[in-house]
Amino acid sequence: MFTNLRPVNKLVIQAVLILFAVVWLYPLIESVIQSLQINGFDNYLAVIRHPKVDYFRVVFNSLFVAFCSMLIVSLLASLAAYAFAKMQFRFKNVLFYSLVACLAIPATAVMSPLFFTMKSLHLMNTYGSLILPLAAFNAPFMLLILKNYFEGIPNAILEAGMIDGSSSIRLYRQIMLPLGLPAIINVMVLTFIYSWNDYIIPLLFVRKESMYTVTLATQFFTGTTGQTPEMVAQLYAALILMTIPSILIYLFGQRYMQAGLTAGAVKS
Repeated sequence: MFTNLRPVNKLVIQAVLILFAVVWLYPLIESVIQSLQINGFDNYLAVIRHPKVDYFRVVFNSLFVAFCSMLIVSLLASLAAYAFAKMQFRFKNVLFYSLVACLAIPATAVMSPLFFTMKSLHLMNTYGSLILPLAAFNAPFMLLILKNYFEGIPNAILEAGMIDGSSSIRLYRQIMLPLGLPAIINVMVLTFIYSWNDYIIPLLFVRKESMYTVTLATQFFTGTTGQTPEMVAQLYAALILMTIPSILIYLFGQRYMQAGLTAGAVKS
């Protein structure tokens, strides 16, 4: 990459990339430094052993919600993307652009009707009140990613499968899923990260402390009348612990994410 650029242009590009890296890494490095103030790594133990927070419970809640949202979005978005990319049916474009248009609607704009819907369905303080909205809000963007990738899969492969007598479901399972694996993993990683980091939906639908996610649990490390240096250090430690699963998931799927995000940029 950038092999045909002049040395001066390469130097400028490298300087810009380094600047962006510093901008993104500085808050993380500063958070780590702040989390080690006063008591060092004991701040992390204080977070895990906090008397008001069942740390492993809130981690389980976040993992369960993020994992379920990831599975729902991956399944539904991949099926819809397969249909929109490779099938012909009435109102196909209308339906697709209607779903994509949902990306322009901010989540906060529908929180009021969503709250009353969840309340009327008696889903408040349940995993359903977290999983279903997160899956719904993430699905349109993930559908767009998968559709662009699926469109790059040659139709000749599907036609060969149809000649052999394969059904649409079999084509999806044996051809689209294996060939679309980079984009699907990309969608899974993004959905997990977005669901793990979400704060608004748990804040709106959860009142029981036993249902708190990691984003809500940080409020136990903020004082109502002020914060001591120890509390500040523990808050940063809690934030660092909260980001570790997202970082690990991203590192695991990094190469697949690069392939998935560039899908559809070049058509063969």
